[in-house]
Amino acid sequence: MKNGIVIYKSKTGFSQRYAQWIASALEWDALSLDQFDKTKIAEYGLIVYGGGVYAGQISGIGKIKRWMEDYPNKTWVVFATGATPASEGYKETVSQSNFRKGEVRPAHFYYYLAGINYEKMGAINRVLMKIFTRFAAKKQGVSVPAKVVSVDLSNPEYIEELVRYVQLKRR
Repeated sequence: MKNGIVIYKSKTGFSQRYAQWIASALEWDALSLDQFDKTKIAEYGLIVYGGGVYAGQISGIGKIKRWMEDYPNKTWVVFATGATPASEGYKETVSQSNFRKGEVRPAHFYYYLAGINYEKMGAINRVLMKIFTRFAAKKQGVSVPAKVVSVDLSNPEYIEELVRYVQLKRR
């Protein structure tokens, strides 16, 4: 049995970046959820999954929860990435909205501040981002920005706790 694998779903590149940082630190492979074959789960003792948060939901989490139910003897760790600052309250909100009471839950959940890659967003997400930006500006009483810009707030230091947890589990 192989040690573990990092699987991710990334629309704008941030979740992929974090997955690659984690995989590199653990000396594991990182694969896109679309590339990963579910039948290979049996080869791993620990699976790390990461995806971006969109409207409060972690991208791809439905499929991962089904896999978690199918392979309950595996250790599952989930991380989410987003542009909302990583307060403890927000992390808990994301966790609760994605893993409801009575549902299968990962051994650990992490949230990482990532950013906004406006250029890589799909058309619908760009429109939604413009609407949200206007709404937020009005609510805060500031002028509406002329243009939504990309911002990268990702940091490889954020993964240290997850990496330590996995290293302790491997012992």
